[in-house]
Amino acid sequence: MNSLVQGTQTRALECVAEKFVVDFAKNRGVTRELWHSQQSKAYFQRLTGEFIGSSQLQKWAVDDVLLETPEFTLAMLGQLCQRVVKKHRAMTKVYDSVCSMSAASARMNNEAHGTRQLFALVQQQLALRIGKLEAQLNGTDLTHLGIVHCEQVFARWQAGHYLSFSPAGRCYVALQELYWGTFGDALRFGSTLQASELIEQARALAIRQLAQDVNASARTRHYYYEWLMFPSTPSMMESKDALAWLGDDCDREYQPVSFATTQTHLGVSLGMPRICSAMRLGSAMVDEVFI
Repeated sequence: MNSLVQGTQTRALECVAEKFVVDFAKNRGVTRELWHSQQSKAYFQRLTGEFIGSSQLQKWAVDDVLLETPEFTLAMLGQLCQRVVKKHRAMTKVYDSVCSMSAASARMNNEAHGTRQLFALVQQQLALRIGKLEAQLNGTDLTHLGIVHCEQVFARWQAGHYLSFSPAGRCYVALQELYWGTFGDALRFGSTLQASELIEQARALAIRQLAQDVNASARTRHYYYEWLMFPSTPSMMESKDALAWLGDDCDREYQPVSFATTQTHLGVSLGMPRICSAMRLGSAMVDEVFI
């Protein structure tokens, strides 16, 4: 994890770095995507200052460097991919964004020869990195790595690393750690049977830990607000913003439990059960994230 973002529970999450670079790539210039909430946008902007450096951003602004130019974006992506991105999923998403950015820029017929060359260079560099990562993944025991990563993430949850989030939020954070990490790579590169076994392991651990967090059995039902309630801590608002950003791409209709868990400021989605147990909540969230 980059040293710039250590020190708080939210910044210490491994998925934050991977998702940040992906969001940085897809929210630049002509390929910009709208944020679903102001909370997500504000948290992303804070991360931008921390990963790139507020003083550096201010210096470029003073020197009249256009922060929205393709040259700036590609230069920053090159640095961020070298320093921050470690996993295959994030790298491929960044590559797709750069390809879309290049195609959109070419359609606008305002791309200088040097810019076209820069796009081609960055795409080539990313493709090489992706190829190396794929070679590493194909030469490893993915099931074993996925199991180990899953156990590590849920051990951190049990040890209290996600306590600044709501009970349901802790589950979503743990699943995002898996999604962006080695577990997610194992799902994508393993066989269907291997992926199914890993998902069921994550489901069982999520249900068990959710039940423990509310001191009840896995089948005991609670009103939804008990699952969505954040503990009163000094970092509560930051945790809410971080969770909103992590779940910014959740769909209200197709991922109702994840949407209700992360987008608490937008109201509870209709598909979120008003009374639910750890078994129902954890199982639904696992399906929404991985299936």
